[in-house]
Amino acid sequence: MEALSILIPVYNWDCTRLVRDLHFQGLTLDIPYEIIVADDCSTDKDLQAKSRLVAEIHENCRYIGLQHNIGRAAIRNFLADQSKYEKLLFLDCDAEVRDKQFLKKYMEASGRASVVCGGLTHPDEIPMKGMELRYLYEKNAAYERSAGFRSQNPYLRFTSFSFLIDRDVFMSIRFDESYVRYGYEDVQFGHELEAHGVSILHIDNPLAHMGLDDSPTYLNKTRQAVLNAFDHKYDIGESSKLLTHYRKVLKFRVKWLFRFIWAFFQKSMEKNLLGPKPKLRIFSLYKLCYICVL
Repeated sequence: MEALSILIPVYNWDCTRLVRDLHFQGLTLDIPYEIIVADDCSTDKDLQAKSRLVAEIHENCRYIGLQHNIGRAAIRNFLADQSKYEKLLFLDCDAEVRDKQFLKKYMEASGRASVVCGGLTHPDEIPMKGMELRYLYEKNAAYERSAGFRSQNPYLRFTSFSFLIDRDVFMSIRFDESYVRYGYEDVQFGHELEAHGVSILHIDNPLAHMGLDDSPTYLNKTRQAVLNAFDHKYDIGESSKLLTHYRKVLKFRVKWLFRFIWAFFQKSMEKNLLGPKPKLRIFSLYKLCYICVL
């Protein structure tokens, strides 16, 4: 097996457990490996200190603290530039390892494709009150997260939450740093993988996504993501369901209808989405209406 660089961008999150678990699994691989934690100028200095400490106390681990926030796309490119091994494993900091063979499964699959996606899963129960919208969205998406389902549209189902990639392939594509807001930078990357004919393999090797946002935060991030989709609507191609629906709206010239709905029902939609029983159909309508008013 080839040597491995594990790359973790961090922002306002305690990645102590993730780094510790990965370190112990790395020791069992019997290959050279490194873990690099890059903090994208976290505002919570206590969490920043925890990330620095856990990286410093473990062998083969390195912490880098950025003085300015550069964003989700640029931080991943920065991490790749800092890496030194042939295989790059990108992991979001709010992930939880639940399989003691997590790294081994990735490395065993590494020779079968240039990119390997392990997938993700949601927490077993809602972490706390007020996270209903994000938790419901994650739970509803569970049926789409098996390797079998993702393999039906391998590039469309790419996610940057957890993926292994050949270093030379990553360096030839990289994340588009014009994505400075939240969202769609991984959709763009998946689109570029397909455009370059890069082989991609989906396997069942999920991490648990533990960093669920409260509903107001998630709704704000959703609007940022819709803005990203709108700004890059000519770059993403057919990789976005939202843009596919938006093109249909334009084709049938009913953009006025969704602008009307937004003007008169925005507040009532937000009341539902921020409440204890949000409806995902309203969430989809909300995103479509919002892109129509941009």
